Amino acid sequence: MKLAVLSDFDGTVTLNDTFENVAEKFAEGDWRAVDDQYVKGEITLEECLRRQGGMVRASKSQLLDELDQVTKFRPGFDNLAEYCKTNHYPLVVVSAGLDFVIKHFLTRQNWNDKVELFAAAAKCTPKGIKFDFPKLRDNRSISFKDDTVRHYKTRAETVAYIGDGRWDLHALRNADLRFAIKNSKLAELCKEQEIQATTVADFTEVVTSIQKKMSERDSQ
Repeated sequence: MKLAVLSDFDGTVTLNDTFENVAEKFAEGDWRAVDDQYVKGEITLEECLRRQGGMVRASKSQLLDELDQVTKFRPGFDNLAEYCKTNHYPLVVVSAGLDFVIKHFLTRQNWNDKVELFAAAAKCTPKGIKFDFPKLRDNRSISFKDDTVRHYKTRAETVAYIGDGRWDLHALRNADLRFAIKNSKLAELCKEQEIQATTVADFTEVVTSIQKKMSERDSQ
């Protein structure tokens, strides 16, 4: 396989962060303090999500009703999905968000037949949202996000990754083609750590850049 394209969902495919929207509206407790622990390296991404999910008291339908009202999409994802489908490149959403939320929007936007999803299985319970995380396939992986990049690097000649947040840093670092959303936390971290990444405002820019890179590689 020539290329695999992996993308974060919240703040990347969407303009808002759906998990943050859920926490703001329905979490009982200081979910931001848990974020701070992750930033300081005190807990893993998986532990961060478990603790924050445990604070959320709402049903699946309540969450989806709320998110239907506030969720907007970054332009051009249709173009990326069509480009990948036409060329038989896998397009994989790799997310630390809620899988049932992402599936809902992929279906709503008619993307579910063009996009694969890799995320923890999330379930609303009376004691909060419970996560069942995929088992890591590579013992060097920090989280399931960079584990997915490592997995696709064993299958594809080139792996592209698109993200916007701190949680995407390790995955992006391991990718061959790196895209950070303009003015995002990820773009800031790439600049700080001197990680070469292309900043983009929408997915049409991603398609243009990938086409150019793939054409250059084919001509070598």
